[in-house]
Amino acid sequence: MKKYDAIVIGSGIGGLAAALQMAHSGRKTVVLEKNHLFGGRLSSYKKEGFTLDIGVHVISRGAKGPATQCLARCGIENALKFTNIRPIVCFEGKTFKFPHDLKDMVPAEDFEALMKFMRDAKSFTQEEIAELDKITEKELLSRYTANETLHTCVSRIGSVYCALPSWLESAGEFVRCLTWEAEAKSSGYPMGGCISITNAYIDGIKKFGGEVLNNMPVERIIVENNRAVGVIAGGQEYRADIIASNADIRNTVLKLAGAAHFPPDYVEYVSKLTYSWAGPVMRIALDQPITDIKMLSQFGEIGQEQYYEKIRRGVMPKYLNIFLVVPSNFDPETAPPGRQLIAVATPLPTDTPTELTPKIQEAVLNTVETFVPELRKHIMWIDSMDIQAMAAIAGEDGCVIGVGQTPGQTGADRPKIKTPLAGLYIVGGEAGGSGVGIENSINSAMNFFDLLNN
Repeated sequence: MKKYDAIVIGSGIGGLAAALQMAHSGRKTVVLEKNHLFGGRLSSYKKEGFTLDIGVHVISRGAKGPATQCLARCGIENALKFTNIRPIVCFEGKTFKFPHDLKDMVPAEDFEALMKFMRDAKSFTQEEIAELDKITEKELLSRYTANETLHTCVSRIGSVYCALPSWLESAGEFVRCLTWEAEAKSSGYPMGGCISITNAYIDGIKKFGGEVLNNMPVERIIVENNRAVGVIAGGQEYRADIIASNADIRNTVLKLAGAAHFPPDYVEYVSKLTYSWAGPVMRIALDQPITDIKMLSQFGEIGQEQYYEKIRRGVMPKYLNIFLVVPSNFDPETAPPGRQLIAVATPLPTDTPTELTPKIQEAVLNTVETFVPELRKHIMWIDSMDIQAMAAIAGEDGCVIGVGQTPGQTGADRPKIKTPLAGLYIVGGEAGGSGVGIENSINSAMNFFDLLNN
């Protein structure tokens, strides 16, 4: 048996941020990761000299956001460097800046309605935003305009934030993400690839005496006298007074700990939680640099509900929704000299049939070609990860973020970090927290630590 003050299950960024703060506070801490790679969706790996991120990322608030704020809490400064970028929105291969360039794309009264929506979003009080957590982003925008082009564009932006379309995404969460990003004006990509964020947190944990172990899947949470007191991992017993799970909440409650240790209404609540959508990824290695694009977000068609209905039926739209990042244009070290790396994802429901994968991948390439016409001539290889592959790494049906940021699952209605089982906490994209993806998970970890010490 090994004894610690705190055990963290999973090395996603939420788990690492929780572990870092606990190790910094003097608690003997260990992180147990089931996979070989650390970092979950924020991991990277090498292939033929390229650094490939698991997900397709641009960090919403970059150097001004939670990624650096949590490190600073622990006295770690200048561990991360970001290259800033202004997000670009695209339609049918043409780029424009949101919201101002929409002036020439919609009637004047609808454009003014959009600008009022943007002004109001920046002025909402916290109480008003809390009320917006009860409705969808689509419902909120519908109070201003019915213009389908505007709804499609705003839905696509919300999808980048929360990996959900406008008819599912919480309006309150959309407003938080939009206003925080607008205030920071610091969106960026981490130098060295996304693994640099993961490594900065792991280095910090080790600096303060913590341990981070891979290939160590947790088999079960030990419960004694109505309290979580440890875990079994790799056939070894680990004991601690604090168990923080960065595994998904459903797996933690129903499988690792066991439903019998929780009130029936909590078990039912957890069972009914829904996740964000998925984002199958294609990483494309090119034999030479052929584009100066850094990042763009494309929406494929006006009318997103019809767009997704087509895909569900196996009919590929001419253009797909894509989120495209060219890491080697931020950081040359992510590709060998004279090469280029493109990473592209397309948001899809997690239950998208596997048999559609080849069609979807071909449609993604066709869409990328509208921005990079010489693409296919210069492809060395493509490294793909479909929904099922992402699920094998991160669980949660392959979703991008975790518990979906929908009405009833954001703000005050977000699952609580402290579970009804004493000693067991949930951290990361599953409980507490708010914001865009990675930042949501780190915010959750900071909320967890504050809760632990109040």
